[in-house]
Amino acid sequence: MQDQSQGMERRMVHRLLMHWRGAQQTDEIPTLDAVLSRDLGDLEDCLYVLDIRGDEPIYERIGSDLLANGGKALIGEVVSDTPTQTLLGQAIKYYSKVQIKQIPITLGGEFVHENGQTILYRSLIAPLRDDEDGEDSFLLGAANCKVKDA
Repeated sequence: MQDQSQGMERRMVHRLLMHWRGAQQTDEIPTLDAVLSRDLGDLEDCLYVLDIRGDEPIYERIGSDLLANGGKALIGEVVSDTPTQTLLGQAIKYYSKVQIKQIPITLGGEFVHENGQTILYRSLIAPLRDDEDGEDSFLLGAANCKVKDA
């Protein structure tokens, strides 16, 4: 992990939530472009975007850290194709609550990875609107993890 300036928020979910709030116009849900056009720095690697306009959400974007921890490339695939015993599988399991409540939700916990290691994780999913029609069209998520000490 990179050294960060004193006072700078280190926790991934809090930093992403600050970006999400910074992209808001008044109290409305921000647009996808408004959030992704910000300098997200190292958050890029732990982000994913779900397109929720169809019957089942589809991965539009997945950061390199999540691809490495997810076991396979899922861009263009539906959420139900996500292996459950991976970081990405744990991170997306509450996406429907975010769709219903239309607010960012964070979740953390532990799980046994498909490789047998116990993993501690934190995740965030936030709703986003489409720039063109203003509809709730995307979910922005992020997750990070570490192996639990024995």
